[in-house]
Amino acid sequence: MPKPRTYGYALLSVAATLFLATGCGGGSSGGSPPPLNNTTNATNEPQNNTANTSNLTSNGSTTNAAENNTSTQNTSNSSQGGSQPADAGAFPAIVRQAMTSLGENGFQGADAPTYVPQPAGGGSTSYSAHNTQPSAHGPQFLAGYHVDLLTGGQPYASYEVDHFVSTSQAASNISSFASAVHGGAMPSGGTGILLPNNHSAQMATVGNSTVVYWSDNGWNFQVVNENTSVPPTPIVDKLVNALSSTSLPSSDGIGRVIVDNQNPSGTNVTVTVIWSQNGNVYEVQTTNSAESPIQSALQMAGSMRAYWS
Repeated sequence: MPKPRTYGYALLSVAATLFLATGCGGGSSGGSPPPLNNTTNATNEPQNNTANTSNLTSNGSTTNAAENNTSTQNTSNSSQGGSQPADAGAFPAIVRQAMTSLGENGFQGADAPTYVPQPAGGGSTSYSAHNTQPSAHGPQFLAGYHVDLLTGGQPYASYEVDHFVSTSQAASNISSFASAVHGGAMPSGGTGILLPNNHSAQMATVGNSTVVYWSDNGWNFQVVNENTSVPPTPIVDKLVNALSSTSLPSSDGIGRVIVDNQNPSGTNVTVTVIWSQNGNVYEVQTTNSAESPIQSALQMAGSMRAYWS
């Protein structure tokens, strides 16, 4: 998962000024707000100064991990970014706590997922939430925030949104966010193959890794087997099957789905979904610490909606 971005305090002042001048609206609500960027995104370094963590105990009986969790700790003392959640019951408990912990920096109109996965094997969960700011050489968004969902102290899912000055700038920066993700380098050329749904794809070598990639309906998909010449065929099949039953969000630019496998056995998979909408770049990520990480990442991305009323 991506490492948090460090703040540039000079940029923070500029970002705050611009944010107050332009305002923010949720990506799913038609405005121009901020929220997300994952742990594998090294282009921007996450801030550390507003992190809040809440420990939860999962009952392990639902596919939506946080919906039935019981909070045992809440360290937030800040006010909410809006008057209240637009529909509190639609959001899992862990999401409500994370958004509240961001306080006024959660941004009125910000987005959050109504679905989060169950951690593999059940067990307790917690969150870590912080604001984000661009690094000197990364995409120059105005404001944003990042939320990690943790089990046993390790991320099993995350969501982030970063808000840009315009829809076109957000769309043009999707590739910058994706290139910082493990396996996110765009391949080229290769050998033509057919996917299980008879859709054409390409298989190529990028460095020491083998990549299967294709495009469909405004999205680029790629599955990477790192440090091996063995094609990631079983993982490709899982992604194709998951896509057949899940609707991805609409994107103002070319969205990206990246499935990166760092272990030949397929037991160290990270799934990243990146897209832009209404001036925001969204990034959702799951790991093998989540149940059904491929399906879960797609569902989580499709569930993003305006949080504050």
